[in-house]
Amino acid sequence: MLKRVSIQNFKSLKDVTLDLQKVNLLIGPNNSGKTNFLKALEYMVKDNTNQAELEYKRLSFNQNAESQIKIQFEYDHDQDYKVNIVFETKINESSEISKSYWIYQDKELVSHKRSDRGAYDTNELKSRTGELKIYKPDSNRIDKPGPVGTGEEVVNADASNIVGFLDLMLSRYRRNIFDQIELYIHQCIPEFDEIKLDDVQPNDNLKKIYSEDKINNSFKRFGLANGKQNITFWSNELSEGTLYFLALLCIIHQPNPPKLLLLEEPEKGIHPRRIKEVVNFIFRLADEKDIQVIMTTHSPIVLDMFKDMPESVFIFDKNNDEGATKVKNLQRDVIEPDTKRSEDLGIEPPHYTDSLGDSWTVGFLGGVPK
Repeated sequence: MLKRVSIQNFKSLKDVTLDLQKVNLLIGPNNSGKTNFLKALEYMVKDNTNQAELEYKRLSFNQNAESQIKIQFEYDHDQDYKVNIVFETKINESSEISKSYWIYQDKELVSHKRSDRGAYDTNELKSRTGELKIYKPDSNRIDKPGPVGTGEEVVNADASNIVGFLDLMLSRYRRNIFDQIELYIHQCIPEFDEIKLDDVQPNDNLKKIYSEDKINNSFKRFGLANGKQNITFWSNELSEGTLYFLALLCIIHQPNPPKLLLLEEPEKGIHPRRIKEVVNFIFRLADEKDIQVIMTTHSPIVLDMFKDMPESVFIFDKNNDEGATKVKNLQRDVIEPDTKRSEDLGIEPPHYTDSLGDSWTVGFLGGVPK
């Protein structure tokens, strides 16, 4: 599991360190750096091109001098020793790129690689995280029919290719993937016991969405069926919460699933009464599938679900003078100091965890718009 991430000079992240848990929640106002943190993780495992590197130079914190992006990952290795991977990207004023990374076991250097061509082998990190992608399933894309036969073993960040993915899993990985997704759907939503796929003809709306080469493919739609009642609810008839459940299941059951799942605002588009179900489902997946999760939110309801694990909540703010992101841990930097201060004054300490969402909304925790 990824234990600690330190980032320097990546966009608004001038110098931040997060000590991570199994499931982690990032809160804060818009443009406070939450997405930048996820993008930094995603960036380091990508096979980056020079063009991408130059874009990060333009957006990095210090644009007036040599740009240096440094990201450090710390892992526990079966609790026997710690693995540290340190990445460094430098871009000078002539837009020349050099990249290096170092791998340590505890404090002993075991590997060092450098490239002056703007790319390096990221397999060492990928072996620990899997392919990293910032997932933000979009129910407005998931509920549409989609092209099949394109060999889609990877779920898009917005899960828009879920039909092609399910069709391939059915034909190629029936027993160990497709059946597992069906089983989990039934466990989470007992009224459904089968995933169905049905051929459709692409209409004018689909022709606007997909390119001409995709329109020439066969198209299908998916639905969830109730075998006892012999009823199928097609994707455009399903609730946003149900579509989100299915998208998460597809993400987790990819042939090469992420070991570190990055999620943007899982509550977005979900009815408030279903948000708790979605988040509980994420907790369940993290536990059963041994997946580490980092997700962002703007929902007090989601934050309330972390009342028993405040050490997993990170509060993002921006320094108005420098525009740099500042990060506080809810347990270590808010609850413990305020409790100690209250005890020293002989007064009742604040009970933030009684209603985290309300405490955040009124500004007691920080991480609110100025």
